[in-house]
Amino acid sequence: MPPIDSLRPFFAPDGVAVIGASATPGKLGYGVISNLIKSGYQGPIYPINPRAHEILGLSAYADISQVPDPVELAVIIIPAPAIPDALRACGRRGIRAAAILSGGFAEVGAAGAARQQEILDIAAEYGIRLVGPNGVGVLNPHSGLNTTFIEQIPEPGDIAFLSQSGALGGALIDWAKGEHIGLSYFASLGNAADVTEADLIRALTEDDHTRVITAYIESVHHGPEFMAAARQTTPHTPIIALKAGGTQEGARAVASHTASIGGSDEAYAAAFKQSGVLRARTVQELFDTAIALAYQPPPQGPRVAILTNAGGPAAVAADALARNGLSVPEPDETTRAALRAALGPAPQLFNPIDMLGAASSPEYEAAARVLLASDSYDAVLAILVPNTANDPAGVADALARASADADKPIYACYMGDVSLGESRQRLHQHRIPVYDFPENAARAIANAHRWQIIREKPPTPPPAPNTGLYQVIASELREKVDSGQKYVGEAELYPLLEQVGFPLAAWAAAYVKTEAEAFARTHPGPFALKALSPDIVHKSDVGGVALNVPAAQVGKMYWELQAQVRRRAHKAGLQGVLIQQMAAAGTEVIIGMRRDPTFGPMIMFGGGGVYVEALRDVAFRIAPFDAEEARAMIAETVAGRLLLHGARGRRPGDVAALAELIMQVAALALAIPELSEFELNPAIVHPAGRGVTVVDARALLA
Repeated sequence: MPPIDSLRPFFAPDGVAVIGASATPGKLGYGVISNLIKSGYQGPIYPINPRAHEILGLSAYADISQVPDPVELAVIIIPAPAIPDALRACGRRGIRAAAILSGGFAEVGAAGAARQQEILDIAAEYGIRLVGPNGVGVLNPHSGLNTTFIEQIPEPGDIAFLSQSGALGGALIDWAKGEHIGLSYFASLGNAADVTEADLIRALTEDDHTRVITAYIESVHHGPEFMAAARQTTPHTPIIALKAGGTQEGARAVASHTASIGGSDEAYAAAFKQSGVLRARTVQELFDTAIALAYQPPPQGPRVAILTNAGGPAAVAADALARNGLSVPEPDETTRAALRAALGPAPQLFNPIDMLGAASSPEYEAAARVLLASDSYDAVLAILVPNTANDPAGVADALARASADADKPIYACYMGDVSLGESRQRLHQHRIPVYDFPENAARAIANAHRWQIIREKPPTPPPAPNTGLYQVIASELREKVDSGQKYVGEAELYPLLEQVGFPLAAWAAAYVKTEAEAFARTHPGPFALKALSPDIVHKSDVGGVALNVPAAQVGKMYWELQAQVRRRAHKAGLQGVLIQQMAAAGTEVIIGMRRDPTFGPMIMFGGGGVYVEALRDVAFRIAPFDAEEARAMIAETVAGRLLLHGARGRRPGDVAALAELIMQVAALALAIPELSEFELNPAIVHPAGRGVTVVDARALLA
């Protein structure tokens, strides 16, 4: 059972009280009592209803205080205003676990949120853990515990399912029942006022019944806690998450490219990647991947053999496997000879291995044995299209026999419907994952292989960030926040960044023409001139940037630049120009930060300059992270790969210095919570050993 003792009563309670039990069929309180009885729960069940003496043959009680021992779990399904008093009564009775199925809390607005806080305060007073409110309960098919009002009871299995939607949970349990997919546990989190997905992940990590954890997530309740729990779990137990509600339109009306590109969905994708969570894009993929990992060992490599009786579906499978990062290599000569000996000369012994339409069960078994034993392959996908010459159920049994002693996974794709129900059920019984279409199988196999990579190189806890250095500028930025300032431009930001060692190009704020000319006389040219204005964020959009200006032209350009900005942004206040020494040649990149409300500082890296939003060649991570993760960010982008390896005679860039700058941005963001957005765009990466130069920066405060 789950190792966290405070959660054990939710899944293995010694006695369940149902507050709001009903004797009226069709009422939810009736459904909960009925499910507890039908599912075979062996502990005592106590209906609580002051107007009933008996419900479904069980003695009813007027109040929780009258319930005899033992009782460990209260299931509460009464109107929301009555729940605080009911919860206090549970606390006085000594009950320390409550599943609140009722709605009417934070999901309905301010009054509901206040009521939710009230029940949290009561729970804290009495030491009660809460699942919900606004959920459908929990169930444990292995023990028969079913505190939900979902009609179907899933078969016992080894896939745990956590859902933030009760309705989706009910629908998927009904579907899983029909597909003969067994569950170890189901928990409807509802509003997750107390027990969160992170709590349940920790509880299930070492659970004997659970091989795979699946989750439907609308919003993680505490990002860093979720990442820590997942990071501990994923090397041992795969987590597959379906994240809904990924857009965040509010992020569009912001000043930085980072915030414009990096919405909520990018934050979740980065958090999942860093903590080893496999992301499913559809409900189908969620459970397709779950059975792949629950039934079979993960592939040790990307090479897949396709065994088929139909050429067209096999071709579709080959394409789908390749699109998902897997390979379909031809068999080596030893494997081909073994296949020829087993199948004769008729089949096509390339890959796919096409045994033709009349392929028999013995032929499937013989070929599968050869492919599972071959050094050429890491997994086998067997495709069957039913016809009058084959026996789908017999093939299912044959595949099971072939794989019984194999240390590699085998998957099945049975294409069709009416004639395949029994054979699909048999494959589930044999613990061979079966899919309706090749594309579904390919995604599941690829995800299973990704988990094997996670096992080989588990996510590691990030190092404690060195934020002490940045406290020197934190107080200055807080003063700006206190004064109501939101945007911090280069002239204010550069002195602060210089204090903490950011590699800036030489610069000066010129509020009169002579200051710009004086800077040009004392620094090697050419120069960049940028309009100084608190009202203009993207200066190039209004003609406020001039590049490669020779020293002799600085004075003239000082006036021309401001005149051009006045024509295109006539309401903007102009203070002068910022003059900056042009950096040496290199590659433009962007490094940015947006503070995600769930996970905290989200760092972006990508190709820089004005085209970053158009090309979207970017990678994201949640801070903190180590230098290896920073280098992985760089390698995920086209710009980064060019820097790593060079191109067309160009030397590789100074990736070490670039990774260090990314780490500086992350540490700055962690040290200063008031920094809501921060961006270096561009920074110039010079050839290896020559460093990085920052030539533009901006920040937003909150």
